[in-house]
Amino acid sequence: MKLFLNTRRPRNCTLAFEDGQAIYKITTPFKVTGRVTTILRVVPSKDKFAHLAEIEWQYIKSSRLRFRGDDIDTGKMFRRFGLGPYGRHRAFTAPDGREYVWKMGMWASELYLNDDSMSKRPLIAKYHRPTFNPIGPNKPAYLEILSEGESILDDIVVTFIIVETHRKERERASR
Repeated sequence: MKLFLNTRRPRNCTLAFEDGQAIYKITTPFKVTGRVTTILRVVPSKDKFAHLAEIEWQYIKSSRLRFRGDDIDTGKMFRRFGLGPYGRHRAFTAPDGREYVWKMGMWASELYLNDDSMSKRPLIAKYHRPTFNPIGPNKPAYLEILSEGESILDDIVVTFIIVETHRKERERASR
């Protein structure tokens, strides 16, 4: 499954299928302090969005995530380890009881199942940045989710927004 972003900014975009059917809407009003990202998900069989999650961004302490009725400290939600070009990798446990790892790559983030019993960790999701081609068609950014990740789709989208935001901030700071 591919979810296409209609902008280059994961904190302010719509995620839609290839046919244009929107499934998530992410908004973050501009504020100097106290920014809150709201994530809405389309209600199946209805043409409207319902509240899914909120991320209250913090700069000195960990951000807060309100998701599924819980108020979660993202510093405790993610286990940090290793080191990528733009920060430490982040692992989290999904409702299916399995641990997943967002690897902070040079160009984008990738999500893997963190199963030590397997010789190779299976890829679950991958962010593809937009490509700009001066002589051909541009390609929009999209979040590719393999079939193994479809059962935790909401968790992938919510954690992707957090992780890719951190990765982009580090990328910007390194320039």
